[in-house]
Parts: sequence; structure tokens; C-alpha cells
Amino acid sequence: MRFAVSLLLALSAFTVVAPAQDREPTKNELLFAIEKQLQAANETAGPCVACVVVSRSEKYPKPASASDVPGTLGAFDPVQFRKDQPQASAALAKLLDLSRTDSIPDHGFACGVIIDNKGLVLTPFHVVEGATKIYVHLSGGVGSYADIHAADACNDLAALRLITPPAGLKAIKFADVRLPQRGGQRGNVAVGKLTVLVASPYVPNFPINKPSVALGSVTNVRHHLPIEGLDRQLRRLDNYYLYGPFLEHEAKLNTGISGAALLNLDGEMIGLTTTALVPGVGEKQPEYAFPMTDQRLRVIDVLRRGEEVEIGFLGVSLDTASESVRVRGTVPLGPAAKAGVLSNDVITHVNGAPVKNYDELLGHIGSALAGTKVTLTINHTSDVALTLGKWQHARPVIASVRPDPVFGLRVDHDSILAQTVGEKAPITAPKNVPSGVSIYEVAPNSPAETAFKKLGDEPQKRWLITHINGKAVTSPGEFYAAAKGQKAIKLTVIDPTEAKRPEREVSFP
Repeated sequence: MRFAVSLLLALSAFTVVAPAQDREPTKNELLFAIEKQLQAANETAGPCVACVVVSRSEKYPKPASASDVPGTLGAFDPVQFRKDQPQASAALAKLLDLSRTDSIPDHGFACGVIIDNKGLVLTPFHVVEGATKIYVHLSGGVGSYADIHAADACNDLAALRLITPPAGLKAIKFADVRLPQRGGQRGNVAVGKLTVLVASPYVPNFPINKPSVALGSVTNVRHHLPIEGLDRQLRRLDNYYLYGPFLEHEAKLNTGISGAALLNLDGEMIGLTTTALVPGVGEKQPEYAFPMTDQRLRVIDVLRRGEEVEIGFLGVSLDTASESVRVRGTVPLGPAAKAGVLSNDVITHVNGAPVKNYDELLGHIGSALAGTKVTLTINHTSDVALTLGKWQHARPVIASVRPDPVFGLRVDHDSILAQTVGEKAPITAPKNVPSGVSIYEVAPNSPAETAFKKLGDEPQKRWLITHINGKAVTSPGEFYAAAKGQKAIKLTVIDPTEAKRPEREVSFP
């Protein structure tokens, strides 16, 4: 019923070129205009939507380079497979060949969207989690095996890299998506907006060479999903489904499918569909799509580069008994503590936007990335500027592009140390601790390991690097830039838990 009303409203607002005489267009002419618009949207975006086939079989041989680059799954050659494993049957080789559409029912499939004409495909992470082999079927009957270029379970997004991308790939065009905001600010993607769902599903006995298309509308814009029985403080940053905005829509095919493109009538992508079960909602849930907002596109850009998605971290705990955003405490060394945010402060705005409860604060912080500059308004009167740190979590992350280690040393944001060091010892005067970088990884038998051994074991849990060769560093990017091309490294480190925090030097090789 809601879709019918939306369509009638759209028809009444649609403009077409009138016939020779000056008169209102007929309903048939309006419907024909809508039909032409849908066809144009399909022609524009249809070739950008793919069918992603995922196998989790353990019978594939391990790719030689799998341990060197995260996310490497490799291709599959059934002829070479039989040569290398003569005992393997022809039926098994056929079953494992995901380029064959008749093998799809024995594995699994979803959709994906081309986001780079060099061969990158976007799909939800839950589609490829645990995959041992991935094949992407494209329009026109072509396709390629794929590696996981980058992925982030917290945001439920993954970018796949085609191993042998065919020529002529076309990247989808993203729309300018602005959602309605609490407080009355209107957006351009709201309830009643007509949508086109473009998917490339597997259908038995049919080739995968053309997308399927359905017309519908946005039925709701959820600032976060209505999850019953979930305490608000459990809406953590490590699960987008617990805090992120969603488009609820009724454009669907025979069955829901993840990774399909939800478009506007101009063929621009406004959402990526997901059918992941939402905790507390149950199996019979509406059709959802991740809205392609500016915040979401920033995450996709990180995945496109093959890098780790670093979720923003503020470092506050809130008073659950208060209906406002009242700070109960701050994480020692965290961004809020270092900026001078105090217990009982009430956060009333983030970057000028009002926040009235925990969910609204989480929406702002969860949609931002580490390194984002944020201004908090405290008690409606004073502004506090800070830079978000990085949220520490245990969810799966894949990044095929990582900075080269510096003599065996890799570093991370200092906020990672902030989330663990407070458990070891109290921090005095946390806002007076200098910024720096924490230690992420020290390779065994490396010059860095030998140097840090002189200061004790487990350097990741203790030391904050504040300078490299005398130059102050406040982020991993600054550290790697300062270390590039250096033949020798001298680090200045402190232990934040020490009262006077004396500086120590670590030199290598």
C-alpha cells in the first residue's frame, strides 16, 4: 500500500514533454516516463552488479602466497588440480570450480557491486567471512576468481579484488545521500523515495549474464535498528548493526539478497542491501540496506585502498542513570581525557549537531574514523576540540596493504595503549601525557626486538613512542613518514604509568 501511494505521488510530480497541444500528460504518458527512467537506471547500473559465489570448502589447495598477503585466496584450475592430486575425482574438481554455475548450489552466493574499473567489488563482509575461494560472475557471462582486498567485520563490508579482471569494467556511481536528521533537518533520501533494486542472483538453469530489477520505495529511515531488550550501553562500536543508520525498503526480488545495489531513479547507488540477521529483530525482518552516506563512503575509500578501517574512539563512559549524555568517567590517555573532559560533564553537541542520548553520540563517533577532528560542546557553553583515537576490538579485519615494518617494528595509535594501560596502573594527570604512537608488532629476531629487550618484555603493553630521530610523532602516518629511508632509528619512549614519566631512548639497528 505504501509503495502504491509513493508511486502515485511520484507520477503526480513527474514532468514529461507534453504533446503538441498544451495539456496535462495522461497517466499512460506518466507511466511510460517512469518506465523509461527505470530502463535507463538499469542500463546505467546493471553492468556494475555481480553475483559473488563463495565456497568454504577445505578441499582447495592452499595458495602459495596466502601467508604473505592477508586475504589471498587465489584462483582454481580444475585441470591443474587433477594433475597435482591424481586421486581426486573429476566430480570433485567440477564441484570446486566456482566458474561453473552448476556448482553454485553446493556453495553459496550473494551479490556485489563494482566500485573500481580496475576490478574491485564491494559486498557485505558476512558474505565472504570464512571463505576459502571466491568467484565473481559479471554481466555478459564473464567472471574472475577474487581475493579479499580489504574487509572490516565491524562495518560488515569487504572489497574483493578480481584476480583476472575482464576489460571494460564499469564502476557504479554513488549518489549524494543525505538522511533526515533528528531535530527536523530534511534529507534527500527519505520515506517514500522511489528506488530500483538491481541484483544478479543465481537462478537454476539460467546463465548469470543480466541483472534482475525490481521497483520499490524507502519505507523507513532508521537511525539505528529497533533492537528489543538490548541495553543502550551494549550498542558497541564494533557492530554497525547496533548503532548505524539503515534504509528500510520494499524493493525486492523473490528472496532477499545481500550485496545488491539500491538505486535512485537516476541509476545512482543509495544503498547496499544486507540480509544479515539483526540481534533481537528475529528472522522475519524488513528489507534493509546500508545507506551510502559520506561517512559510509569514507569507510569504502579505506577498503578501496586495501587498508585497515580504523574506527573512531572517544574514550568516555556515560552515566546510565542520566537521560542526557553525562560523562561518568574517561579512559586514561584517551582523547577525551587528554582534552580535559571531566566526570559529570554533559556533552550537548558534536560538531554543532545536538546529541540528547547515548545512541545519538554513538552514531556520531561510530560513523567517524580514527584521526577525525571533533568538537564537543560541554554543558551548552564550552567547546572542546580533540582528535578521535582508534577503537580496539577483536572483530576480523583484513588489510592487504600494510605499511612496511621499520626494522621489524609496526606501530598503532596511542589510543590502543590507552585502552589497556589503565588496567595495569593508575594514570596521574592523564591530560598532560604527550601524544605519540603505541607499539603494534615487533617481529621476532628483528633489530627492534633486540633493542626493546633491553627495556623488558612485552613492549606493546608498556611503551609510548613520542619521537623518532628527535621529531615528535602523534600518529602512525607521521611515524612511517619520518622513518622512511632512514638507515638508523632512535626512538624516544615513555611509560605513561610512571609518575614522572622519564624519557628513554631506543636505537636500532
